[in-house]
Amino acid sequence: MKKIIITSLLIALLIPSAVAQAATTSLNTKANKSSCKSIKVNYKLNAIANWSNGLASDQDVLKEIDLNIKMLSAKQKSTTGKIKTTISSWIASEKNTKNAITDKNFEAINAAMNLKISSVTNFDKLCKSIEK
Repeated sequence: MKKIIITSLLIALLIPSAVAQAATTSLNTKANKSSCKSIKVNYKLNAIANWSNGLASDQDVLKEIDLNIKMLSAKQKSTTGKIKTTISSWIASEKNTKNAITDKNFEAINAAMNLKISSVTNFDKLCKSIEK
């Protein structure tokens, strides 16, 4: 089950998203552009990918999730508009994933991963719309 969930997440993150929605001028700020670049570089998936293959422990994944939550929370403070809302949703999905792994609830993991995929996809679309 873990392999299916993680594979779905990784595929969604690797497939280029569809055409980005038009951005409002309020999104096109230096702080938003900086956050987009920084999050794309600093977000970690190594332990989660290894976890699906049985090569990483639950504790490794929980540590990685905590680092991601900390990084996303720091970057969210300087963002505005839809990007800030999307990062908030992404943080919620990370927290939900952490709780689901702790509880060993595969249905909750699946729901958290679906929210994460949605958040990451939306974040990517918004960032691509302000890169132009």
